[in-house]
Amino acid sequence: MTDPRPIRAAGGVLVRDGLVALVHRPRYDDWTLPKGKAHRGEAPLVTACREVWEETGVRPVPQRYLTTASYAVGTAAGPARKTVDYWTMAPGGETGFTPGDEIDEVAWLAPPAAGARLSYAHDIAVLEAYRSAPAHTGVVILLRHATAGRRGDVAGADSERPLDAAGRARAEALRAPLDWYGPHRLVSASPVRCLQTLGPLASTLELPVEVDPAFDEAADPVSAASRVRALAGGGRSTVVCSQGGLLPPLLGELTGRRVDDFATDKGAGWEVGFAAGGAVVVDRLRA
Repeated sequence: MTDPRPIRAAGGVLVRDGLVALVHRPRYDDWTLPKGKAHRGEAPLVTACREVWEETGVRPVPQRYLTTASYAVGTAAGPARKTVDYWTMAPGGETGFTPGDEIDEVAWLAPPAAGARLSYAHDIAVLEAYRSAPAHTGVVILLRHATAGRRGDVAGADSERPLDAAGRARAEALRAPLDWYGPHRLVSASPVRCLQTLGPLASTLELPVEVDPAFDEAADPVSAASRVRALAGGGRSTVVCSQGGLLPPLLGELTGRRVDDFATDKGAGWEVGFAAGGAVVVDRLRA
């Protein structure tokens, strides 16, 4: 009987100069996409990037969420279901590959050759999802600010209301996963709580936070969507912190989907990937 508790894992389709990274596991004598199990409490995006770096010696930059594979595996406790989230990734730097007991070889292959070498159908399906996707052109992470108490808790303008203790903790927790994207710009709506949500990440990256009223709650979603498209150019990533009233209509404008599809909790967000031909792929931020 299959254990109802899935094994959570994550990995990536890491591509360098058009070649896909595959790893060889001597224990199983198989070829697979780089991936690994999540540490306790670890966000899927962090798991994916950490495992790809450990297994290939290349520090990855995630581009956009790709797909989730789910399949049965054997464990010491019996059969279980393994669920693996995958991102498309580009190289962000190399620390060098060192063969070991877990991974003893990395191969960089053109996608057709990579598909022929992969040992498992679920990995081939992930690679095919990558091959069928349009070319990546940029990504914008859209966040809703973290918690800041209740309206009226602070004397003066509501825009001056700061993050509360839980909000500060959430802002800190976002630092590590968002750092993997290697953002080159951080943009915030006007309220203090939006600026503070980006504060820990700004400190890590040593980047300023640009204030843009186009992302304030009362702003025009059509104009905000146009601004997001402009920020997505050049294959780079940008993180934007906005407000709960603007994000659903903004995302609806970008995608043509129902506004109700994009309700966003405080401190949560969306990965908005842009691709050749103007395609927009939106997924909840797995951070």
